Amino acid sequence: MNFNPLMRCCLLIALFWMFSVTHIPSADALVTKPDTLIIYTTESGEETPAVHMLDLLVGHFSKRTTVLSDEQTAEKKLNEFQHVIYIGEVKKTLPKQTIRAINESKRLIAIGYNAEQLRPFSKLTFHKQDHTSQMKETQDQTYRQLERSITALTVQGPDLQSKFLLEKNQTALPFVVQTKERAVYIGILDVLQHNKLLAEVLESLLSPSDQITTKYLRLGDISPVTDEKKLLELGQYVSARHIPFLLAVTPVWIDPATADEVTLNDRPQLVKVLKQLQNKGASVILHGFSRTYRTEESGQGFEFWDAKYDQPITSYEPEEAEKKLSKSHFPNEKDFETYTKSDQHQEFIYTEEKLIKGIELLTQQGLYPLAFEVPHGAISQQGYEVISRHVSSLFGQVQLSDLTWKTSGAPPFIATPAMLQGMTLYPEQPLDTASEHKDSNVLTEQVIQSMQHLQSPAIGLSYEVEEGIDGLQDLMTQMEAIPSSEWLDLKKTKQSVQTSHVQIKTLGNGHIQIEQSNLADTKTVKRSGMENMLRILTVVVLFFIVAFAFYTLYLRLTMKKRIFKERKSGG
Repeated sequence: MNFNPLMRCCLLIALFWMFSVTHIPSADALVTKPDTLIIYTTESGEETPAVHMLDLLVGHFSKRTTVLSDEQTAEKKLNEFQHVIYIGEVKKTLPKQTIRAINESKRLIAIGYNAEQLRPFSKLTFHKQDHTSQMKETQDQTYRQLERSITALTVQGPDLQSKFLLEKNQTALPFVVQTKERAVYIGILDVLQHNKLLAEVLESLLSPSDQITTKYLRLGDISPVTDEKKLLELGQYVSARHIPFLLAVTPVWIDPATADEVTLNDRPQLVKVLKQLQNKGASVILHGFSRTYRTEESGQGFEFWDAKYDQPITSYEPEEAEKKLSKSHFPNEKDFETYTKSDQHQEFIYTEEKLIKGIELLTQQGLYPLAFEVPHGAISQQGYEVISRHVSSLFGQVQLSDLTWKTSGAPPFIATPAMLQGMTLYPEQPLDTASEHKDSNVLTEQVIQSMQHLQSPAIGLSYEVEEGIDGLQDLMTQMEAIPSSEWLDLKKTKQSVQTSHVQIKTLGNGHIQIEQSNLADTKTVKRSGMENMLRILTVVVLFFIVAFAFYTLYLRLTMKKRIFKERKSGG
């Protein structure tokens, strides 16, 4: 039997398979494509807090969002996106290529200034209305009072379908309209101040909603100095009502007077209570490593932001940190870029080490964090990128600028915005139970009332352990009374938290999967699709090498037999 043709065929198949594998994208790459494109015009040309807030809102409706400036738009094919949203924060003449690209989009929403330069809105006239506070959807019978008065652009023109109206001097003024080409204009000028109103508008435009309010309660600021008896009382009260809840845990506390560290390892009774509550339905959230950058600020909330200089972390050691220099202090662009990259490298190292230590310290105590909450919600955009490498979800508020921690916010929805690098945000509405001016009942009612016009809001509230049981009972009563709502059980969602030595997963079935290795072991991480493909390729190549070896051995044996027969017949 001649094996040469068969062997050649096998080798050709192997080579063809190897070549094709390296060129064919994964199934996810073939199926997944961007959903929504946000194009912005700002004074600086950079993303502003308003652009970030729009990204947060759109992240509720879009599986993937791309954010570009008006100067970058020409590089993209806009007809690939299901929705294109343009926001003009300032008046500006748009580049011709940008106008041409936007005009080709299938589904366009324009917000703010410059819409008249785009073809669907070119025949409309816009009028600025200051300090108006009465608003309604077109089909509503009566106007309602806005939380804050609004300055908006109202619209007039042919063939318009009004969606939302303002009332001024007893006149109905459309500020959200749809053209006959189904393009939509929204006249909201201050996205930050009126993000809930914009959320309501987008909800009516983008996709059908489940009309379910997601609510969640977080027992917050738990650290090694927390009173475990108070925590147990609160936790047992909530779990007895069969309500899932969250535990925001910080594994290290630093004494501001002595700089001594107290860890959960020093508080076995507190750990016992936390594990007991975890087993009764609570989900643990990592709330920083120590919630401090400088020792004198211990427990004050700043850990990933330098509050003294109001800037990102520039040094692992706070005493070595200095106020960042501006570009004007450098002789050229290259030197400034080198200086900036050095600071960013320091921030990267600091952020990753704190995050990894926090995850592993909790895991060593049998506490399995399913998400992360940035202390005080203060961190840079690079910080979010670092966190996204280890955590799939965030809780709390989001910092909207790298220039100051004082600009922060959150959408009224659960969202997966572009700025969080694939992480899901579970927003939290701040509730100051220690306020001297309003009690917690009033504050809670205000938060709930502010969400009543949304179809699928997320109402997340935090309660401090030190406040005691009475305030929690009042808070729970109000939260349980929210109509068409359901409690979030984080264990019944898909979550992933990982370091080199720890991998924590939930698949949505209520169970937590944990994989751990010793710190001395090599790291265990989830393999990507390409890594799995290379492993398969390696196996296939080894198979053909072994097959070739056996075939060579077969030929040698066959040849020996033939020579032996020839010698025997010749002798």
